[in-house]
Amino acid sequence: MPSGRVALADAPVPALSGSSATSGLLLAQYERGAYGRSVANTDASVDLEPPLIEHDVVAEAEADIRQTFVATVVDDQDLDSVIFYYRYAGETSFSRYVMMQVSYSSTYIAQIPTDPNGTRAIEYYIQARDTSGNRTVRGYTFSPLVRNIVLPPAEEPVIQAQADASADAAAREGAGISRVVYIVGGVLILGLIASAASSSGGSGGGGCSDDGCRLSLTIDQPF
Repeated sequence: MPSGRVALADAPVPALSGSSATSGLLLAQYERGAYGRSVANTDASVDLEPPLIEHDVVAEAEADIRQTFVATVVDDQDLDSVIFYYRYAGETSFSRYVMMQVSYSSTYIAQIPTDPNGTRAIEYYIQARDTSGNRTVRGYTFSPLVRNIVLPPAEEPVIQAQADASADAAAREGAGISRVVYIVGGVLILGLIASAASSSGGSGGGGCSDDGCRLSLTIDQPF
């Protein structure tokens, strides 16, 4: 834009008179072939620096309902847009997604909806443009960045395993109690039989013969 400073009118240059400061000002404003027209402001700078993109590629990620991509983008002037272009492996055209700035920082994110059961890789590149039209890309259409998608590992049936372990422990405990009761009961029964046989033999009763002793035992159910 012109600065608004106007040179001398299109008329003969008047005789210089007055102070030397005034004469110097008139001479500075007089430019050959330019008097009568606006003088351009030569102080305006031209922005030729493109934005800078920093992005770490995540080579592999688990399948989910979305995939998040993060980039840091800076420019010496003002940014106009940061665009995320992506496609799935096997596709030919890219979809366009405007990356969102995180608060007032230089961090930009893209959250792409994905199939939690899909494993197709995502091919993408990032483009940043400033208000002067300078453009930078990270990745290219002919050589995009790639994120491979894998299914998460299968979850083990933890609850069922715990239930099976509890059942096994209870079975082992019950078996141990049965063996103890059997052994203790066996010793007790053998003790009662020996005592009864001894009593019968000592009293000279006819309960015993050459073939052995016949005993009648009544065992009450333990409390």
